[in-house]
Amino acid sequence: MTRLYSSISVQTTLASPISSGDTTMTVSSGTGSSLLGGVTLAAGGADQFTVAIDPDTANEEIIFITAAASDTFTVVRGRAGTTAVSHSSGATVKHVLTSDDLNAFESGLNQTLPFNAQVRTTYTLALTDAVTDGVTELVGVTDGVTDGVGVGVGQISVIVYCPHSVPIPMNCQQNP
Repeated sequence: MTRLYSSISVQTTLASPISSGDTTMTVSSGTGSSLLGGVTLAAGGADQFTVAIDPDTANEEIIFITAAASDTFTVVRGRAGTTAVSHSSGATVKHVLTSDDLNAFESGLNQTLPFNAQVRTTYTLALTDAVTDGVTELVGVTDGVTDGVGVGVGQISVIVYCPHSVPIPMNCQQNP
């Protein structure tokens, strides 16, 4: 499942109450598109968009939106360590970034790549969880043996100068 994000998502409210077993939710009329903030979910539940219902309260629940039809969403409940609970009409719904999102992103970046003594070879690492807003926020290869890093949307190209055949850990961290 591909995780999708938006920096322009606008919070909304539930149009009607939902019980802990519901797998759909409807937000206030005309606000579904704003909640998704320009994100289009692929058919068949291939994508997820993370939101919190009742954020910063005892009833906070993290859910994944997997399909959208105007103001009605198909959802997977009780994600990121939360439990599916009932929510009242008017409950706040907002897009959030969770530790699960960050862990998935980090696990995709912190991998060891076998370079097998291919000196001066360019490798492209696909960032499958990269934000597709035209800006790459997380960059910085800190393996200690690279001379050049080319950054593009959704990829990092690394020119490696390797004196011998050993796997090199590719650790990426946020730029200051």
